[in-house]
Amino acid sequence: MTSGPITPALLQLAWPVMLSNLFQTVYNLVDTLWLGRLGKVAVAAPTIAWPLVFLMISLGAGVTIAGTALVAQYTGARRYEEANRAAGQVFSFTAILALLLAAGGALAARPLMVLMGAGPDLIHPASTYLRIIYLGIPAMFGMFIVTALLNGIGDTVTPMKLMGVSVGLNIILDPLLIFGWGPFPEWGIAGAAYATVISRGAIAVIGLWLLFSGRVGLHLRPRHLRLRAETVRQIVVIGAPASLGQSGTAIGFSIMTGILARFGTAVVSAFGIGNRVISIALMPAMGLGQATATMVGQNLGAEEPGRATRVAWTGMGISTGFLILAAIATYILRASIVHLFIANPEVIGLGARMFAVVAVAFPFMGILQVVIGTYQGAGHTVYSMSFALFRLWALRIPLVYLLGFTWGMRADGVWWAMFGSNLGASILALGFFLTGNWKHRVIKEAPLPKAEGIAAEPAARDLLQR
Repeated sequence: MTSGPITPALLQLAWPVMLSNLFQTVYNLVDTLWLGRLGKVAVAAPTIAWPLVFLMISLGAGVTIAGTALVAQYTGARRYEEANRAAGQVFSFTAILALLLAAGGALAARPLMVLMGAGPDLIHPASTYLRIIYLGIPAMFGMFIVTALLNGIGDTVTPMKLMGVSVGLNIILDPLLIFGWGPFPEWGIAGAAYATVISRGAIAVIGLWLLFSGRVGLHLRPRHLRLRAETVRQIVVIGAPASLGQSGTAIGFSIMTGILARFGTAVVSAFGIGNRVISIALMPAMGLGQATATMVGQNLGAEEPGRATRVAWTGMGISTGFLILAAIATYILRASIVHLFIANPEVIGLGARMFAVVAVAFPFMGILQVVIGTYQGAGHTVYSMSFALFRLWALRIPLVYLLGFTWGMRADGVWWAMFGSNLGASILALGFFLTGNWKHRVIKEAPLPKAEGIAAEPAARDLLQR
């Protein structure tokens, strides 16, 4: 991480993250495939509950970003015991948060579905689904903890393997628990929720066993789990902005979907298909963003800001290259891509126009992902939060209103708003990156040893600090 060629190291870290993201996509597709056999209510119930699930995911994933930053920087500084202690603190803090959210979410599931506007036919199934998922938050957060901490030490392969096991288990459990095959109960929509919780919980248990057994680069012990006020403050300072950024993005996309509904069902369908394709196209950039976070964190911990800068530029270069290729392919095949999902001519036309505009912004989205990863690895998540919220709330939603409604461009205005927001946010993020304000690490200097109560001599102190 802190010496040798940068490009191979980045790619070695990035490809497992890309594959993990692909596994997550398969997760969602499998649930939809089986529930679709029960009818439209079974598909609609998880759909209407998803924004609230995503809010919880944002809180957990955001807090554990602090684990990635702290563990990466302590590892880069070769202060391994402090890396273990930081990992233990993140585990304890996140576990307490998960239990509180699980209890509160389970009690509030039905009122939340009423607030979401679920109709009489959806209230009960959607509330049941959401309640089970919320009760399973500790299992979900457990996997977030494992992934974040292992990413901090540069291990992205183990989380990928665990996610693969989870997807395989979910594929097996879904039909068994939804339809009651063999000796299993027929739980319908609730079965899909139980399958998700069980499959995530199983790998969380395995992952935590790896951490506590010392079979991976970290070795958690009971003494590391006692919360310390100073470390908790660090976790909150680093993790809260990341959580707020992701939560704000989730709320913003929910609002934007509501805005799009005013242009008609065809526009919403084209947008939904477009988002799925964009998420696939962005997988290399997201993987490189996470890989950059790990390498930047370790190099800042090792007091190598120059190498950290080269890592970030290399990540941006590779990400841009991937997304230029993706943009060209998407532009050329834009109508055919939409046709893979739906045969409706109106949706195909709208989707093709969307890709013709948005594909041009793919390279800028790649730059933004890597810059966000740079700030997260450095532990300065206020900036990464600001970039994400600026793109959606300061640019995209106002531009949708201006172009779509005020200027009467309707759907085309939405597509140009997406292009403009991605371009504007990437320019802003790159501008901040060039200031170098991310280059100071968030971990404190190691305490200097004392001999017989007397501080080490200046020369020895300098040697220790080097």
